[in-house]
Amino acid sequence: MDHLSATTSDRYRTRLFDSSRFHHLDPSTKNYRAEKDFFIDAFFRHRWYSGNHKRDGPSLLQAWNACIHNLEDVGRDAWNDKLIKARDKFEKRTPTGARYKLHRLSREKELLCLSWGDSCPCCVNNSARAPKEAYLPNSPWWRVRISTEMYEGIDNLKSFHDRAGKTFSGGPSAAQDVPRRTAQPDPVRRSSVGSGAPKYPRTGDSRATGRDNSSDVRSRRGGSTAAQPDRAGHRESPLMEVEEEGRRSPHDHVDRCVPESFFDRVTQGLSNDLEHERDRRLQLADAVLKYRAEFAFAQLENERSLTSLRDELRVARGNVDRSRNEIAALQTPVDIHHREHKALCEMRERKGVLHRKKQRTDGTA
Repeated sequence: MDHLSATTSDRYRTRLFDSSRFHHLDPSTKNYRAEKDFFIDAFFRHRWYSGNHKRDGPSLLQAWNACIHNLEDVGRDAWNDKLIKARDKFEKRTPTGARYKLHRLSREKELLCLSWGDSCPCCVNNSARAPKEAYLPNSPWWRVRISTEMYEGIDNLKSFHDRAGKTFSGGPSAAQDVPRRTAQPDPVRRSSVGSGAPKYPRTGDSRATGRDNSSDVRSRRGGSTAAQPDRAGHRESPLMEVEEEGRRSPHDHVDRCVPESFFDRVTQGLSNDLEHERDRRLQLADAVLKYRAEFAFAQLENERSLTSLRDELRVARGNVDRSRNEIAALQTPVDIHHREHKALCEMRERKGVLHRKKQRTDGTA
C-alpha cells in the first residue's frame, strides 16, 4: 500500500501513475483521501474477482499501472461496469462469491447475516472462528465488527422470546438472562417421565386464587421470608419445591392424581399408533406376497430360457459332428490323389520308367 500510494517507488524503480487527477470517483466522497481509498479498494476488489491473488510488489505495481491505463482508455463508467460484471461472475462461479453475495443482499435488506458461533467473512476481520464472547457489544472493536442493525435485530428477537416465556439461548445479553416461569398452572409435568423423582402439579396459583405475592417480593428483596398460613398451595422457589417434595409422604399425593382425560388421551394415542402399525404390517405383508409371486414368475421364465438354450446347444453340437464326418469323408480321396501325384513325380525323376501293376486275382485294377 505504501508503494501504491506514492508517486514513485524507489525499491522497484517502477513509475507509478498518480490517480489524483481522477476526481469525483465516488459521488459520496468529499475529499481526495476518501477518493483514493475508494479507488484502491476497487482496484483490489477487481483483482480478487479476477482470481489474481498475488501480493508481491512487482505484480501489484504492474497491475496498478495497467488499471490506470484502462481507466484512461475506457473511462470511469465503463471501468465501473466491468467491475460489476466481474463481481457478478465471481459470485456465480465460486462458493466464496456466493457467501459475499449473501452478505451484501442481507445488508441491503437489513437482515442478519451472522449467526452465533459462525464467522462471516465480511463482518469479521480475522480468519479464525471467534468465540461467542467476541460477539458481545462490550468486546473490543478490533476483534469483530457488527453493525448496530444486527444488535437491534438481536434485541427484537430476545424480546419475542421473553414475551413467549422462553429463554433466549444466544445473543449479547444471554449470560444475564434468567429462565422465566409462566404464571399459568401446568396440569401435567411431562418431565417426570424422564427423571427419577415424580413431580406433581400445583394445587393453587396466586392469580387464580386472587392472593397477592407480596411476601415473595419481600423475600427476594431481603425482607421477611415467613410463609403466610393462607398460602399453603404456593411455592416460593424451585429449591423450596424440591425440599417439600422430599418431606412429603406418598400418601399426600393421592388427591393430586393426574386427571382421567390425560389417560384417555394417552390411551387414544397408543390405540392410534397400534392401528397405524397394524396397517403398516399388512401393507408389508402384501408387498412380500407380491414380490414372491414376481420372483416365482421370473424363475419360471429363466427355466424356460435355459431349456431353449440347452436344446439349441444340443442341435449345434450335432451339426458340428456331422460336419466333421463330412470333412473326414472328403479327406480320403484327397489323400489318394496326393499319393498318386507323388508317385508320378518319382517316375519322372527315374527317367520315365513306369512299373506295371500286377493284376489282382479278384479282377480289380
